[in-house]
Amino acid sequence: MLTSQLIKEAARRYGADLVGIGDIRHFAGTAPEHDPRLILPTARTIIGLAMRIPRGLNQVMQSGTQRYAANYLGTKTISEELTVLLLLKLSRLIEDEGYEACPQRTCPNIRARDDDGTNPEISENISLRHAIPVAPGKPAPDVLIDFTQAAVICGLGSPSWRGQLLTTAFGPFQRLAFIITNAPLEADEPFTASLCDQCGACAAACPGQAIGDKPMDVTYAGQTFTTRSYDRWQCSVYYRGAHRANPLQPPDFLADHPDREAIRDGRYRFDEESAKAIYPKLNFLPQAQYGYVACLCGRACDQACYSHLKEKGLLEDRRAAALQAIREGVRP
Repeated sequence: MLTSQLIKEAARRYGADLVGIGDIRHFAGTAPEHDPRLILPTARTIIGLAMRIPRGLNQVMQSGTQRYAANYLGTKTISEELTVLLLLKLSRLIEDEGYEACPQRTCPNIRARDDDGTNPEISENISLRHAIPVAPGKPAPDVLIDFTQAAVICGLGSPSWRGQLLTTAFGPFQRLAFIITNAPLEADEPFTASLCDQCGACAAACPGQAIGDKPMDVTYAGQTFTTRSYDRWQCSVYYRGAHRANPLQPPDFLADHPDREAIRDGRYRFDEESAKAIYPKLNFLPQAQYGYVACLCGRACDQACYSHLKEKGLLEDRRAAALQAIREGVRP
């Protein structure tokens, strides 16, 4: 018999660090372009899975001793290899019991039609803004779920200042995946507390001032969380190293640009057109074969957030959790 406990134990054996199960009814009111019930109309639950990003990868990126490891191992490998295996193994288990499982992984270079931003991690992005519905009354493909919303509904964590997921286990350092299923699993309660205390440390740490101070409330499963504006085009430029703290900048970087100092100080505001125009000037490192851009800002926002959560005692002791998992006979 398929149970929530069986699903959670199997997910941990297959590589998940965190597992939560959400009631699909909590997506009521979600825009059709992001509603998992329109992906699998018979869905009853959604399984949320998180895999940790080793903190050491971020530390060596910040120190400058390694530039590629964090993106290759902490981003590409987790999202495109490990979570794929996790999703497929868990989906097989569910479907062997006679239910349907629709796995959902990140689509790093695909932007939804209502998303005018970009993904700073990726060299190229494709917008679905010109897609048309497959039938009257249906949303235009592809329906892409909001991963932060889904994670809150699955009880994994809450949104940060810039809208990403924070968990008590790893702060901002995890990658997410989900399975939409019609299996009648016992659901966890949605996450209702806010781990973000609006300290603004992430915004202060961003060299490109990509995280704003304009409040933007979001409501997930009846709980309202306060986030802030986040400019992904601005982020993408400084992620690639436009700030003056980047030691890889040659002395003549943007020498002929009239706004050189404003750009290097993070005061210049980029939009899609101006960001794409300056990308060719930001090739400080060879392009990786796997399509991810080397991060030259060190993800200072995430590190500042993690340090603040740890200082405030909002992160759980993972050693105790690991010991308990060993006692239960599952992967910590």
